[in-house]
Amino acid sequence: MDKKILAIFDSEENYAYRLMDFIGEKTNLPFEVYVFTEDEKFYSCTRIKDIECLLISESAYNRDVEALKIPHIIILSESGKNLNKALRHISKYQSSENILHEIMEYYTDQSETIPSTFRTDLRKMQVIGIYTPIKRCLQTTFSLTFGQMLARNHKTLYLNFETYSGFSKMLSRSFHSDISDLMYYFECAREKLSYRIESIVETVNGLDFIPPAQLYQNLAGIRGEQWIDLFHEMERATEYEFLILDLTEGVLDLWDVLRSCDRVYTISRDDSLAKAKIEQYEKALENMNYGDVSAKTVKWKLPIFKELPARFEELTYGDLAAYVKSQVFPDLLGTKE
Repeated sequence: MDKKILAIFDSEENYAYRLMDFIGEKTNLPFEVYVFTEDEKFYSCTRIKDIECLLISESAYNRDVEALKIPHIIILSESGKNLNKALRHISKYQSSENILHEIMEYYTDQSETIPSTFRTDLRKMQVIGIYTPIKRCLQTTFSLTFGQMLARNHKTLYLNFETYSGFSKMLSRSFHSDISDLMYYFECAREKLSYRIESIVETVNGLDFIPPAQLYQNLAGIRGEQWIDLFHEMERATEYEFLILDLTEGVLDLWDVLRSCDRVYTISRDDSLAKAKIEQYEKALENMNYGDVSAKTVKWKLPIFKELPARFEELTYGDLAAYVKSQVFPDLLGTKE
């Protein structure tokens, strides 16, 4: 697709180029990023190039910039001083990730026409469903460890469907949007999905994730076919190689979602109650003609780990990470990657 120009205009050279490098790493954005630190070069460019979106520092903004009639102008606020209240203002002094979120949220909302995106990688996005009927068996810890390690060499997205995930507390972050918002925007304008993802996606130790629902009731009416439709569009419009679904019984039509996965991982245990639950679950699948879900399922009996990292960012170290590397990776990738 022909990319439009996102211009960054800031006299702080190190800041401007760091931001450009961060945004430039995102392969699925509708922009080609230009950086300007001097007035002369900026205005020279505007005479020969059409700038679609301008991110400009408060100190560089003036009436001459306003006269250029650039469709979308965002001011990087430095002092909090109000400049043209009609324009979008965002804080300059925050992470590049948050700045990109705000740019993409604003642009996706304001722009009526955004070019459709198509994946350039011909490989199919693999969907890995992780689900077990056993409780407190390290399913989410396993999923996050697996996802972070996979993300080292493969572009991976993680989705968590727990009723109460605790992610905000565990990561000491607040999330302005979550997976329920993504589904809402997808239903309204699917052609903007890849850009909407960029306005919401967070990262932990290299693993991209969409924040889980803050209120599980917001997911209550979403049917399995809607989730599957979303996953198919993700495959078409993003560059993700793997999609990891950390699933629970709270997902409507759970078995249909599992059926749509390329592979299903189920955590099991050796105690009698765990075995009974797994057996009942598998019989239910068979009786309801979902035997194909069992056929694509790999069960993992995790060993007893003496100690697990307390923080999500540290999960790639320790015994569980070693287990994923030696056991799970060979199953999925055919190698101890």
